[in-house]
Amino acid sequence: FAVDEWASQKGLVIINPRLIKVVSARLLAGQTVLMAADFPVEGQLPKGVELAGEGQAPHIRVSCRRQRDKNALVLVPRKVVIGLGCRRDTPAEIIRAAAENALAAADIYPQALSRAASIDLKAAEPGLLEYCRETLLPFQTYSAAELAAVPGEFTSSGFVSEVTGVDNVCERSAVLASGGRLLLPKQAAAGVTAALAIEPYKIDFVVKE
Repeated sequence: FAVDEWASQKGLVIINPRLIKVVSARLLAGQTVLMAADFPVEGQLPKGVELAGEGQAPHIRVSCRRQRDKNALVLVPRKVVIGLGCRRDTPAEIIRAAAENALAAADIYPQALSRAASIDLKAAEPGLLEYCRETLLPFQTYSAAELAAVPGEFTSSGFVSEVTGVDNVCERSAVLASGGRLLLPKQAAAGVTAALAIEPYKIDFVVKE
């Protein structure tokens, strides 16, 4: 099992590649490699790899959340969507700071972001577009009707509803773009709102030739 090749094929970001050698050495020596994951694991595990039990320190961890275990090789799926709203002509640096604060509040790696989302009224907002260019994030927008139709409980704002036609932009757009669930509710500062949602994801070890 070549963990780096598997991670590359599955689109997982390797946070601490120096530990690839540690995992590979254990496997070559016939020792067990323990894996912990924040996501369901499907199918058969590779030879020599087992899921870590409660209280066991893993050698590999698959997670979007920041890890403090320095001995685990951390692999991050790009499955987190950031929903954004802002006042007109908000500079990109203000939006970037709000995004970074949201990630820090949820303890999420920046590398876990897959895209940004908002309402179509912001499709040409310069600061949002610049932030997405800088971070290489696709930018997805939705109509007020599409956002209003998203099921779930969201932080409602009468002001936002008056301006946009929907009671919440950042949470609803994040959930709609992710197809999953809300990770972090609306964070508001300096005229920017940000929320995080995570896409459904399952781990498998099927590797294409």
